Amino acid sequence: MLNLLLTNGCFEIFNTQENHQFCVDILDLCKELRKSKDVTKLNACIAIFCGLMQFQGEVRKKVLSQLLMLLCHYFPVVRRSTASQMYEMLLIHDDVVDPELLDDVLTLLSDTDWGNDLDTVRVHRNQLCDWFGICRPRVVAKNPVPGP
Repeated sequence: MLNLLLTNGCFEIFNTQENHQFCVDILDLCKELRKSKDVTKLNACIAIFCGLMQFQGEVRKKVLSQLLMLLCHYFPVVRRSTASQMYEMLLIHDDVVDPELLDDVLTLLSDTDWGNDLDTVRVHRNQLCDWFGICRPRVVAKNPVPGP
C-alpha cells in the first residue's frame, strides 16, 4: 500500500523539505525489512525504496545505498528484482546519476545476469556504486562458530 501511495505522488508535499522526518522514518523501517528472508517482503521493500527516490538530500543517497546492497543479496531473485525496479526508477528519476552515465547505468542494470554468483555480480554492483558516487559496501565476514 505504501508503494502505491509513493508512486501516485501522495507524499509530494514532503519534496519541499530535504530529509523530512517522514521519509527518514520510512527508510529506517525498510532497512529493517531488508534483513528479512521473505522474498515478498523484500520485493515490497525494493518498491518502497524506489518510491523514496523522489525525495532529495541524504535520504536519496541512503536509499540508493540500500538498493545497491540489495543487488548483492543472497537470493538471486531479489538481485534480479532490484535491478529491474532500479532500471524503471531511473527512467522516472533520471537526475539520480550524471546524464552522461545514465545510458551506461541502464545498460549495466539490464544486461547483467544478476543470477550469477555473488563474486561476479559484486563487480557490476561496485561499478554502479562508483557511477552513483556511493561508497562500495564492504563484505562482512560471518563469525565462525567456535568449536567445542
